[in-house]
Amino acid sequence: MAKAIMVQGTMSNSGKTFVTAGLCRVFKQDGYRVAPFKSQNMALNSYITKEGLEIGRAQAMQAEAAMIEPTHWMNPILLKPTSHMGSQVIVNGEVYDNLSAQEYYKMKDNLAPAVKAAFDHLASENDIIVIEGAGSPAEINLAENDIVNMGMAKMADAPVILVADIDRGGVFASAYGTVKLLPQEDQDRFCGIVINKFRGDVEILRPGLKMLEDLTEKPVLGVLPLEKIDVDDEDSLSDRLNQKTITEGIDVAVIRLPHISNFTDFSVFELINGVSLRYVTDKKELGTPDLILLPGTKNTMADMEWLIESGLEGAIIRQARNTRVIGICGGFQLLGKELHDPDGVEHGGDMRGLGILDTSTVFQGGKTRTRIHGTIDENRNIYGMENRDVEGYEIHMGLTTNLGSAIPMITLEDGRVDAYMTEDGRIWGSYLHGIFDNEDLVFALVHDIMREKGIDPEANELSIAEYKEIQYNKLADLIRNNLDMDQIYSILFGGQKEENVDKVEEKSAKCGCANLPDDTSGEGLLHLYCGDGKGKTTCCMGLLTRAAGSGKKVLLHQFLKDNESSERKLVEKFPGVKVIPSLALDKWTFQMNEEELRDLREKNDKILEDIVAQAASFDMIVMDEALYAIDKNLLSEDKVIEFIEKKPRHLEVVLSGRNPSERMQEHADYISEICKRKHPFDRGVSSRLGIEK
Repeated sequence: MAKAIMVQGTMSNSGKTFVTAGLCRVFKQDGYRVAPFKSQNMALNSYITKEGLEIGRAQAMQAEAAMIEPTHWMNPILLKPTSHMGSQVIVNGEVYDNLSAQEYYKMKDNLAPAVKAAFDHLASENDIIVIEGAGSPAEINLAENDIVNMGMAKMADAPVILVADIDRGGVFASAYGTVKLLPQEDQDRFCGIVINKFRGDVEILRPGLKMLEDLTEKPVLGVLPLEKIDVDDEDSLSDRLNQKTITEGIDVAVIRLPHISNFTDFSVFELINGVSLRYVTDKKELGTPDLILLPGTKNTMADMEWLIESGLEGAIIRQARNTRVIGICGGFQLLGKELHDPDGVEHGGDMRGLGILDTSTVFQGGKTRTRIHGTIDENRNIYGMENRDVEGYEIHMGLTTNLGSAIPMITLEDGRVDAYMTEDGRIWGSYLHGIFDNEDLVFALVHDIMREKGIDPEANELSIAEYKEIQYNKLADLIRNNLDMDQIYSILFGGQKEENVDKVEEKSAKCGCANLPDDTSGEGLLHLYCGDGKGKTTCCMGLLTRAAGSGKKVLLHQFLKDNESSERKLVEKFPGVKVIPSLALDKWTFQMNEEELRDLREKNDKILEDIVAQAASFDMIVMDEALYAIDKNLLSEDKVIEFIEKKPRHLEVVLSGRNPSERMQEHADYISEICKRKHPFDRGVSSRLGIEK
């Protein structure tokens, strides 16, 4: 079972989510299998996993920091407020019920087994679990049935780090009070205090830190400076929602609805040169933006009432004559003419929408919850993006239909129409959260607005994925440079960190990987190029060329191929590239008998041992057609996966071929599938020199 450590805070927004994500990335960089966990999360920002289950957005972000796929095990209970007094309760990723705060408090003990099962599942698959608490553990009126702070720490037998926000003031009182309000057995779980969001000279703070240590009898593990690191925020406490400034260039205004959800859909706009993003709560603040964005909401009809009462309804309608307006999920529903809730799913009754899109929404009991791909329809004049693929995830309880003049914009892979727009394409809405993470779409939109304003669009080579990685690594550096990680490891492993490393090395020796170094210079990832289309080897060679061109050392072997391919004649001459020659085969594998096939498998496994033995000297290993060899039982998958699990942490591994197993896909960081739509082989055209060979 994994070791667990918990991050609690003196108050909401003290930095628990931030520190948890940072520890996840540090532990991952240090070679551990690590996962985040939060037993109960209250947030309107949510995320849909690959299984179609709903968790808090913060745990998805922390999973990204840990470089693993988010799962529902990471957040077994999600509370999505529907009013000041009630929430939709989601258990293990699925809607459980809508309950008032009092109803939930009375029954939440019943959910403790689900929390324990989720934690145990993660603990069985990882080395370290970083648990995030909620609010403050010193809510003494709620301590009796706690399953999210000290109750969770007891369940996981986890030591607790307390994070205190100095930027709000009163940091010593809040840290001391949090510790001393708790019973002694809970106080004993605190292993240290972290001061967060500090501005200024830490030397001036040190006398106070010493006094805090003396009073609480807990060490201060470090002081984190207030630094701009851009990771997804947990909920509406986010500072980004307070942005009001308009700068030169494109002015993008997000309507800050009372029940706003998944506002991180729009974070990408903040990353683009020449764009300012601000949040609007009043008609006077709206002004004349170049783009109005309507975000998701947990209560569309209640927020429509707020738009009417605040005067923003009229202001948006007036601006829509000249300004582009886009709505996502609940914002998409608000754009339409009609809102109907016959069964009281959200609000009850009937209501008008903004009426700037000719659509109608009926709220239904069943919740649509899925990750999905779609295609922008042909002949839709939308920033030159016709026939382009987009992807995202749906979380909604309404069905939106065309009243007549709305133009279908996106068709999903299951045949449903997802998005509608006006004839000129200036107003549109979609149910796809994350649609603006499709970089081609967001840049096409922004550049279209810039050209309309007479601004020359700047070349912008932003990659959202690369940007996120930079931020997570900055966060890890912040944690490493300012917290006592040796002390944290000592707390985590009971002073036995070196013993833990020895066990890893012992396991490596048993699998023939004893010579692989314990390198922490960076994290190498696993690439799979698969599918039935032409181009898998071409992709491998392109990546090899890029790596060699950057000065990396690359080892290449091609399974089940001869040594005559055209690319081999060139890559063998690249500086830093070494090629292990392919086996000489005098017949096709389908012509071999059982004994010949067994002999070929033994020879391939021997080559794999040679690759493992040399791995320490390279930055990248490319095993072309390894997946095909595994699929045909001509290479041991167990040995390949054992190598992947125990490889040097800096080493990038690239495999190609057909039919990767589920097990192999679970280990992969990149999976690129190349599908055949057409191939000249099908009409009798044989391999051509320089193209197929």
